[in-house]
Amino acid sequence: MPRARFVDCALAYGLRSCTVIGCSVCEEGRDARGMGGRLIRLVPLVAALAYAWAAIFIRWADPAEPIAIAFYRMLVATVFWLPFYISRRRRRDTPRPSRLQWRYILLAGLFLCVHFATWTSSLLYTTVASAVFLILTQPVMVAVAAHFILGERLTGVHWFALALAVIGAALIFGGDIALSRRALLGDALALIGAVFAGAYLFMARLARPDSRDGTPGVSLPLYLTPVYGISAIGLAVVTIAFGQSFGPFPSHAWLALLGLGLVPTVIGHSLFNWALRHLGALPVNIALVIEPIGASLLAIAFFSETPSRGLLFGSPLLIAAVVLVFLHPPRQDSPVKRAAAAR
Repeated sequence: MPRARFVDCALAYGLRSCTVIGCSVCEEGRDARGMGGRLIRLVPLVAALAYAWAAIFIRWADPAEPIAIAFYRMLVATVFWLPFYISRRRRRDTPRPSRLQWRYILLAGLFLCVHFATWTSSLLYTTVASAVFLILTQPVMVAVAAHFILGERLTGVHWFALALAVIGAALIFGGDIALSRRALLGDALALIGAVFAGAYLFMARLARPDSRDGTPGVSLPLYLTPVYGISAIGLAVVTIAFGQSFGPFPSHAWLALLGLGLVPTVIGHSLFNWALRHLGALPVNIALVIEPIGASLLAIAFFSETPSRGLLFGSPLLIAAVVLVFLHPPRQDSPVKRAAAAR
């Protein structure tokens, strides 16, 4: 059987379906290389644009406190997905998550909780610019992890794209980065948040696609509902531990919390997790660098903020990084080669 364009066809190894974009062997792969595949590649960009609304809704949610905001964000997302979870569980033809996949789900929920708790807390100690710049290191971390763990091989083009992303982010936020003992604590929290954000999305790359031993991937409702639910429970505990209030809030704050749960989470986060079944870790995560551009444009529209000069110079570099990765996605080792390397 001929080799696939990026990886060996999953069907050749007894898996139930091939979810590889660009596979030249099976019918699914050939379809993916057509219009359907091109549209799938746009999903992370749509997710990033939805995610850009987070900063707007968080500002509108005042006077709610940061970790309480994160809790309600996860609560809204959990409630939204719960009916789909119940419906899918009742279907006899729906594969149940394996024990290993449940571990990935549990870890993803915990990682998401730690991400929100640390990153939102970092805003109390450092500047927004520092916190956002450090969260944009996430694609680099995920790319390196995918290179060594998943066999999604990085080439010079990918390293160049990642360098463009870091330089672009530095141009946008570098002038506002603060240096002090208090700021260093906030920067450390933001960096921890970036690590756990990457780990949260990495779990979806492990649990969502079909595995090479024939285990079907976890469907989106069966994956996201417990992930969001576990994160909501963890954030509720952290909110209580930090003495933050669950309310009552003014009506505009409740509406903002609802919007925060629906737009950047139900749409944004969920689309990222959906895409990780079909695309590699780097093409999905690199789209996150578009988020600050979208957030800045929304801030101009809603709050009449003046765009910085760094935004004008850095944004083209961020866009170029995304385009490079989308045009040259990482090649993935075949299941046979990964198995041989593991011996």
